[in-house]
This record gives sequence, structure tokens and C-alpha cells, in this order.
Amino acid sequence: MKIDFSFYIAFLLALFSHQIDVYLTYLIAILIHECGHLVMASFFKWELEELKVSAVGGFLTFKNDLSKPVYQSLLVASGGVLFNLIFGFILWGLDGPASLIYSQFAIAIFNLLPIWPLDGSKVMQAGLRGLFPYETVLEITKFTNIIFLLMFVLSIVALRWEQYFLVAIILAILVGKFQATAPYIYERYKIQKTSN
Repeated sequence: MKIDFSFYIAFLLALFSHQIDVYLTYLIAILIHECGHLVMASFFKWELEELKVSAVGGFLTFKNDLSKPVYQSLLVASGGVLFNLIFGFILWGLDGPASLIYSQFAIAIFNLLPIWPLDGSKVMQAGLRGLFPYETVLEITKFTNIIFLLMFVLSIVALRWEQYFLVAIILAILVGKFQATAPYIYERYKIQKTSN
């Protein structure tokens, strides 16, 4: 398990701005979200390689993930959102804490954005893998990353959601890393395909 530097920055910002209760509520939602991915992956006997925690969530890496069948990739990628929705509806039915219910739905909706490394991007990639060569899938992902990241930033500015600027900055850094490493991801894909 690795903890990204951005996690500590977000934690300190939450602490000093007296928003630690909000941050911890979202941390619970993120943990439930990652459990959803782990449950789906373990169902298909995927082997966990790494868990990384950052300010915008947790990121799981599985061995030979790029060579898995499309339907498995779709289900594993959507497992986190599914768990957040199930947990949110259970809490709602039990008249649970409003902040915890809201955080479950907020994390689920946020993760549906097709911006790398969010689940929406992974679901999109898995679906496109069944239609296009993987190199084309990566090019489509690079394009959608930029479009949806710009839309996200414009929404933050238009709606004056200053509290999400840090999230936008971290997403921009992660998208930049994806754009730069896409050729290496493609090479990893080719190696995984030939080794299976």
C-alpha cells in the first residue's frame, strides 16, 4: 500500500480549515468504493498488485489487468460505484446520517466521469476494447480526458465550487501523467497479451 503526497496535503487542508469531519466522511465513502472493486476483482480471482491512496481516492492496480476479458474489466471498474450506491441506499432506508448518505452518492457520481484514473474512464476503456484496437482506445481516452477535465474545471468556476480546485489540480496532474505514459501503457498491454 502506498500513500501519495496529495493525501497528506488534503488531510492537512481539511484539518486547518476545520473540515476534518467532512474529509473523514468522504474517506469512509472512498474505502467502501475501493472495497467494491476488491470484491469484484476477487470474484474473478484477479491478483492485487498495489493500492495507492491519494487526495482524490484510492487506486488499485491488478496484475495483467489489461489482458483480462472485457466483461470482467467492466464489472471490476464499476464495482466501486455499485458499492457506493448500494451502501447509500441502505443508509437512506435506515435513515442514516445525511452526510454519509450524500458522500456515497457524490463519490459514485464523481467516479462516473470519464477522466483518468476515475472509474468512468476505465469503464469506457473496457467497453471500447471490445470495439477497437487498444492503441485506438488509448487515443480516445486521451481525447476524452482533456474534454471532460476542461468541462469539470469550467463547472467549478461557473458554480463557484472553490473547494474542488484541489481535486481539479490533482486530476490535471494525473491526466498529464496518463497522456505522457500512454505509449508505455500500450507496450504493457502488448506484453500482457503475448504472455497469456
